[in-house]
Amino acid sequence: MHSSSLLVLLVARAAAAPNSIAADSSHVKWVGRVQPTGDGGVGFDWEGVSASVTLANFTYLLVQIADDCGGTAVGGGSRWGVTMNASDAKVAAANHRIQTFYSGPLARSYYLFSNPGGKCDPHCDARGPSTFSLTRLTESRLSGCTPERNLTVVSFSSDGSFLAAPAPKGRRLEFVGDSITAGDLNDGGQLRGGAPDTTCANSAFNDDITFSSGAVLCSDALGFGADCMYTAWGGIQLGVGAAWGMSDLYPRTFSSLGPSAYGDWDFGRFAADAVVLNLGTNGGWRANQTAWVAEYVRFGTDVALTHYRNPDLVLFLAYGPMTTAYQAMAEQVVASLKAAGVKAVALDLTVGPMHGCYGHPSRADNIAIAAKAKAQIADALGWS
Repeated sequence: MHSSSLLVLLVARAAAAPNSIAADSSHVKWVGRVQPTGDGGVGFDWEGVSASVTLANFTYLLVQIADDCGGTAVGGGSRWGVTMNASDAKVAAANHRIQTFYSGPLARSYYLFSNPGGKCDPHCDARGPSTFSLTRLTESRLSGCTPERNLTVVSFSSDGSFLAAPAPKGRRLEFVGDSITAGDLNDGGQLRGGAPDTTCANSAFNDDITFSSGAVLCSDALGFGADCMYTAWGGIQLGVGAAWGMSDLYPRTFSSLGPSAYGDWDFGRFAADAVVLNLGTNGGWRANQTAWVAEYVRFGTDVALTHYRNPDLVLFLAYGPMTTAYQAMAEQVVASLKAAGVKAVALDLTVGPMHGCYGHPSRADNIAIAAKAKAQIADALGWS
């Protein structure tokens, strides 16, 4: 190309008017429990919710986030991961995380990608269409979201062209549980202020859903290449008797502050092939094992037949990875669910000692847990 032609091209790209799409646009693929705000925004607070867009002829991608969540004593702010999957085989950054950032009330616009000068490999100057995914990594319990102080993705902007939204994947899984499912405390600290935070603080810095065993199972590289929804809350139990727990929280679109403040989630918006339940690592069964088993059977029946309304939905009742103390009870739940006409399978997640903070799985542990779970899930669902 002649230098004069190259200059014209560069000037044209520099002068290109930005394109902006609302978060609820059909160009955006959402996975997870979300609710349109009515003015173009999309609100949510469950961990692991993701938005994906595909761009062509771009040099930057910007997102506007309204994060009014108040923070908590153990955390604050939402932590986000950005991945890029480029069509150009030469792009070394394809299908990996290119940055992590925090949102807060003082800054509403965030660059997900900018070239040159962005937080990205020297080789991620994409020359073809690229898909970017934005995933919320932290739980609402750490960011302090409430009905009055909430989180909304408002819009996406770029100097390129927004293409059709990425297609849904052929497989869909939901993971339900506590901090183990949420990927809490998995590496003893993430980057904080540009330097490693090596403390085992129970905070947003130690909470990353994409490092969880469920996310590994959903990945293209080590898992099933599935779309996945995460319904996890650190420290939660199943909920037995008067005790509030996941059985109360599970039907809700939003997670924070209890079951009475929110409307019900429309399970038809995410037609899961299977749901993995792991609600025994925080106990709840110690005081009354009989009541715990009965409540788990009721909950599992509701998940399959009342919420998903799908008698072919497969429920995996997991035990481990830290303890097998509730294994026999989980197997009893499986037997009772089968007798009630629900497809249920016991899922062994035990792999040995954990190496994360406070006895939680590390990132490496989660990879090992996922490998063990993958064979069992594949066998039950007939997946390769």
